Amino acid sequence: MKLLEALADSIMRFEGWIPPGMDPRSPQGSRSWRNRNPGNLRPVGQNLPRMVGTKPLVTEIPVDDANYRVFDSLAQGWIALLNDITAKLDGSHGLTDNSTLRNFFDIYAPSNDDNDPNKYARQVAIWLSRDLGSTIAPETTLGQLKQLG
Repeated sequence: MKLLEALADSIMRFEGWIPPGMDPRSPQGSRSWRNRNPGNLRPVGQNLPRMVGTKPLVTEIPVDDANYRVFDSLAQGWIALLNDITAKLDGSHGLTDNSTLRNFFDIYAPSNDDNDPNKYARQVAIWLSRDLGSTIAPETTLGQLKQLG
């Protein structure tokens, strides 16, 4: 498994992608499942370009009552998650190859949004270790991760 897919898969799992009927605490399915938003992404700006054929079309970002993006399909949500991860790995938000997995989650899931970046990084490190076949810790650098996949 490649790093990008493994990281997106781990984020989707951590965010609680749960279909209806699978967990009595979420009988209608989890927020990420209902919104077709596997990363529980929030809007980045007022408008984002969408493609219609080969032409960009700018539309308002649909959000739910808690300001999480709502996608028309899982495919759209998955692509948005891959794009978000790729942007962060490529240096947006000031991340570099010397930044750690923990630094990544300080940005992806900040504590000021009721997240625990330490817990997030620890759990994702466990899943990435299994998926990528290498020992990964929250202190592993993004440069080291990129070399794995």
